[in-house]
Amino acid sequence: MNKILLNSDIQDFINTHINSNIHELILKGSPFEGLDIKELIEQIEAKKKCAPKLKTWFETPKIYYPNKLNIEQTSSETAALIKSEFMQGESLVDLTGGFGVDSYYFSKQFKSVVHCEMDSKLAEIAAYNFEILGVKNIESHNKDGIEFLKSCSDTFDWMYIDPSRRDAQKNKKFLIEDCSPNVITHQDLFFKHTKNVLIKMSPMLDISVGTTALKHVKTVYIVAVKNEVKELLFHQEKDFNGTATLQTLNSHPKNTEHFSFEIPQEENAEATFSSPKTYLYEPNAAVMKSGAFKLISTKYRLDKLDPHTHLYTGDEKIVDFPGKIYQISNCFPYQKKSLKKAIGGLKANVKTRNFVEKIEALKILFKLSDGGDLYLFFTTSDGKKIVVEGRLVS
Repeated sequence: MNKILLNSDIQDFINTHINSNIHELILKGSPFEGLDIKELIEQIEAKKKCAPKLKTWFETPKIYYPNKLNIEQTSSETAALIKSEFMQGESLVDLTGGFGVDSYYFSKQFKSVVHCEMDSKLAEIAAYNFEILGVKNIESHNKDGIEFLKSCSDTFDWMYIDPSRRDAQKNKKFLIEDCSPNVITHQDLFFKHTKNVLIKMSPMLDISVGTTALKHVKTVYIVAVKNEVKELLFHQEKDFNGTATLQTLNSHPKNTEHFSFEIPQEENAEATFSSPKTYLYEPNAAVMKSGAFKLISTKYRLDKLDPHTHLYTGDEKIVDFPGKIYQISNCFPYQKKSLKKAIGGLKANVKTRNFVEKIEALKILFKLSDGGDLYLFFTTSDGKKIVVEGRLVS
């Protein structure tokens, strides 16, 4: 850490230029003697990255920022808060602490938190920021989390691990065994120190791969924020050998949509099918990631449009449906000539489900412009291409 960056005049410069043209600032050079413009730019860029996802850090004076890549890779405050509510107890160890956003929120649920970070600069920044944020119950260690456990005799109520999904060349990794640490090979070590482990995986990971590779998976949490899946979390409970539960959460500023089930429930469910009725139902991203395609039909007594179309329909409005509901105004067969007369030139929000043609190509073909309150779903029902027209009601 270069603590000169914390001087009031330099902090004022950073705040004043948070939205300035970075290239112009670089050309002007540093206005402060003994301070490289690159360090100033790093603080400005990283702080700006915090504005939409780390409001507490952004709004707290004299926070010190790592490079912007660390900010991009860290949990958002919303996601960190959500997962912290899955865990409570006396003690937690965060083996891959990073910038410390998760540890900060864990500290609100536990009496003591151990934050491990092997990068010395990032560990120092996180420890400093904990002090600035007024957190007193986080113990910081500049140490590899696995090595910390090997040299430690303590036990913890919970353990959290967010394996790095990038290699030394910053290339993305998606397989569990390619991430660092390799949680598959260290599971016995984890359970020597805790009964509960929460592991964050790539949202791209196939859930069945995780439940097969990891022992004692009790719950899989699929966390979406504003209908975008952000985190896939595997809760392992020592000696648990039952059926894993999938819990989906889709967080919005005004509410959170929940849907949960045990994996065999989806395997044993039987969907019903129908052409579009009064309402069209679109499950949220977390539910889609869970793969509960048949179960949505049986649980909410809705019909699927097609075995491979994950849109549903019914005549009743379901208040607690985990997704969006549209009132259908029209349904057209996908016949280009007649469709051009019916929808050509409309202002609409275009979506596709189980449909070959791409959205951009469809907008060009039918001269559709974005926006408004009208929605057009290009999809498949009973093996036939159709277009469903409707408006959002919930």
